[in-house]
Order: sequence, then C-alpha cells, then structure tokens
Amino acid sequence: MIKNFVTAGNARIISLAQALNIDRNNRINRVVISTAEAFSRFSTEGKIGILGIICIILIAVFAPVITIYPPQKITGDSLEPPGPRHILGTDELGMDIWSQICYGARISLTIGLAVAFVAGFAGGAIGILAGYIGGHVDQALMRVIDVTMALPSFPLLIVISAFLGPNILNVIIVLVLFSWAKPARIARSQTLSLKKSNYIIAARNYGAKPFYLLWRHIFPEVMPVLFVLTIGIASHAIIAETGLAFLGLGDPTSKSWGMMLNHATGFRSIYFTPYWQWWLLPPLFMLIFLLLCLAFISRDMERILDPKLKIKKGF
Repeated sequence: MIKNFVTAGNARIISLAQALNIDRNNRINRVVISTAEAFSRFSTEGKIGILGIICIILIAVFAPVITIYPPQKITGDSLEPPGPRHILGTDELGMDIWSQICYGARISLTIGLAVAFVAGFAGGAIGILAGYIGGHVDQALMRVIDVTMALPSFPLLIVISAFLGPNILNVIIVLVLFSWAKPARIARSQTLSLKKSNYIIAARNYGAKPFYLLWRHIFPEVMPVLFVLTIGIASHAIIAETGLAFLGLGDPTSKSWGMMLNHATGFRSIYFTPYWQWWLLPPLFMLIFLLLCLAFISRDMERILDPKLKIKKGF
C-alpha cells in the first residue's frame, strides 16, 4: 500500500513538472514569436540598425573579454601599425586602439542612454502633468520650455561644461538640462488632446482619480511618442558628448571616441602620415555607424507607431 502511495505521488510530481515545463516552453515560444513578429515589421535598414546596436552593446559589455590590453596602459611602441599584437595599432603613447574603441563604446552608450531616459521620460512626465493640470502651472511650464528651446544649446554646453569641469556626470547633467524641453512640450500637447476624449471624460465622471487616469490611460498613449523621442535624444547626446570631447572639454581620464578624435587630430603630422588610417578612422567609423543605427531605428519606430505616416520602403 505504501509502495502504491509513493508511486502515485511520484506520478503526480512528474505530471506537475511536465505541466510546468510545457507552460514554460509555451511562454518562451510566445516571446520568441512576438519578438520575431515585431522584428519583421522593421525595414531592411531598421533591421541593420537593430543588429548594429546589439553588436555595439555586446562590444561594450564584453570589452574585458574581447580585448587583451587595458585601454589606458602603454602596451606597444608609439604609433605601431595594425598587426598580430595590436589589431588596430596603437596611438602616440603606445596604447591599444582596439581596447579604446571597445571601452569607448561604454562611454557613448552610457551618456546616450542616461540622457535619453532622464530627459525623455522625466521631461515627458512633466509635460503630462502640466497638460493635465492646466492653468498657471501649464503656462509657467510653457514659458520655461520656450526659453529653453530658444537658447543656443551647443555654445551654452561648451560654457557650462568648461565651468563645471570635465566629468562624465557633469556632461550628462548639462545635456539633460537642454534636452528635456522637447519631450515635455510634445507630451503636453498629447495630454491636452487626450484629456478631452470621451472615455477620459466618462471615467472622470464615474469618479476616477487623476492618478488613475494618468497612469492607466494618458501615459500609455503618450509612451510610444516618448520612446521615439528618446532615440533622437540619445543621438543628440552622443553627438554633443563627442563634440565636447573633441574640443577638449570631455573627461580626460575616459577613453571615449570623442577623446580619441581629439588626441588624433591634435597630433601635428596626422594628415601627412599613414597614422590616420588606424588612429583617426576607427573611432570616426564607430561613431557614424552608431548614429546611423539609431537613425534607422527611430525612423522605423515612428513609422510603426504612427500608421498614418507614409514612408516608402527602402527610403
């Protein structure tokens, strides 16, 4: 009898494990199918952009694995050409170019993502609140947005960065201060349109609280627009950081792509020697490739999220 009881118990455990395994496999299959369907909606350029961004993220994450030398350590002769020891050569101090490229991807992605998420979603949240509340709060916010968007951003970025000092955190703060206005303005206009919708008015008449309306109805509608804007903000932040670093206002202790361009162009005979081929071109190529990937993804995301937008395939 005990043997039969143990056998029945084992059978139940096995059947339960099989059911859990089947359920897990179904969930994985649903995730894979939904991901494949979403990926198929992108154009050829958009797919290239997604794959390119994934490659750059993998390079940044696994930089210690795919590089041999630290990016700030002298590991070879000065301006050594590409070879077995240094696949992209070395700079004027003998530091490995490939290591600087891989670790520089971390700087560009960190600044781009940090500025995009903080400025995009924080600015969007401010715009949603101002648009929903209205009144003097809305008017005051609009005046601040008008002033912020009217200011010449890059000259002020140069002045403020020089005043605060060359630091990655300072660069992020300065870029956020000049990037939040556009998502706030667009989110406000979307909120003003949405709060006049019939279902919002009906929910408010039935006693729905403002937080419930904002969280369950308004924010999900504005979220796709903010997501597209964050990609554009990320591109702008990466370009701005590269420009500041190129002008010598970046963090000198970080091997970002902008600092690599600054050091390369600061070398007097860079254009009269073959050194530019392995010192100047790699960071410039990576920067252009990253920006093109973001531009392709942003264009396709805008087309997918806004079906009314007519964009010819392959354009």
